Amino acid sequence: MTEKRRDEFGLISYLTRRHPTPLPLAKRIEVGNGDDAAVVAGRSGYNWIVCCDAMVEDVHFKRQTMLPHDIGHKALASNISDVAAMGGIPLFYLVSLGLPRTWNEEEVAGIYDGMAELASQHNMALIGGDTVAVPGPLTLTVTVLGEVEHGLALRRSSARPGDSIFVTGTVGDSAGGLHILLQERWGVANIPDEWSALAACHRQPEPHVQAGRILAESGQRIALNDISDGLASEAWEIAEASGVQIVLNEAEIPLSDELIRYAKTSGKDALEWAFYGGEDYRLVGSIAGEHKEEISRAFAAENLSLYWIGRVEAGKAGVLLKRSNGEVTLLPKKGYNHFSEEK
Repeated sequence: MTEKRRDEFGLISYLTRRHPTPLPLAKRIEVGNGDDAAVVAGRSGYNWIVCCDAMVEDVHFKRQTMLPHDIGHKALASNISDVAAMGGIPLFYLVSLGLPRTWNEEEVAGIYDGMAELASQHNMALIGGDTVAVPGPLTLTVTVLGEVEHGLALRRSSARPGDSIFVTGTVGDSAGGLHILLQERWGVANIPDEWSALAACHRQPEPHVQAGRILAESGQRIALNDISDGLASEAWEIAEASGVQIVLNEAEIPLSDELIRYAKTSGKDALEWAFYGGEDYRLVGSIAGEHKEEISRAFAAENLSLYWIGRVEAGKAGVLLKRSNGEVTLLPKKGYNHFSEEK
């Protein structure tokens, strides 16, 4: 049974009041919530970054694995991560909500609170959106506007032979966390303490904005992608966009101790989660080998993780995996794909 909700305009007003605007951004908002469109001022010397992602109930999330707060957090985080992959700064966001009767006002407020909390961490402002009643599942679409200095935007197509491949954190944790959350004996509210960190990686991933900024501000030629569909899929995207061959070293793929332990207890392959699980929202990319030490020092100075996991070679576009035993095999081009026939 669902409780009575405010009408469309009352609900919009109620939800947007939960999103305070950081003062520095308030000065750039000429027209915000409540009009036909938002008007924001750009900065001289910067380009806009615009991205949009949708989350659909029972496709991207289930109530058994995500609390409303988690849903809001993740919807915004996936967009912030796209901005980070361009080396940019996230600034503004818009939210469109397709809302069925099966969700009550308190739950919807939880979704917006999850976005508001993450937005506050990144000094972002909500500037608009839309809310409609729908007969089907809840649909949440978020658009983020960010900025990056002229000439500093990072692209997937910049990898060259001789580059070194890096990733900005451990991979596979989100997939391991999802496996934990799907275990019926626990449920979303009763995860054992020893696995709670992995579950949090799936429910509330942290986009690596600071890492993206360090890379962009270095001024070096860098190819970059965020890990939304799995390390293998993102490496393939870089390889194909750049027309190069990427070789990843199995022994250097960073796996957290918690993921290794959980994979062993559940009879799963941690590397499979790392390559094909997705939703880690780390950054993977390449940089000329002679700049490895410079970038490593920059990350260390900010206490940020950086792992060197492979190299770029000339050859047919694709991704190879060098096994721990020295064998080199083609890493299959797969990851999460909404329209794949293999489900």
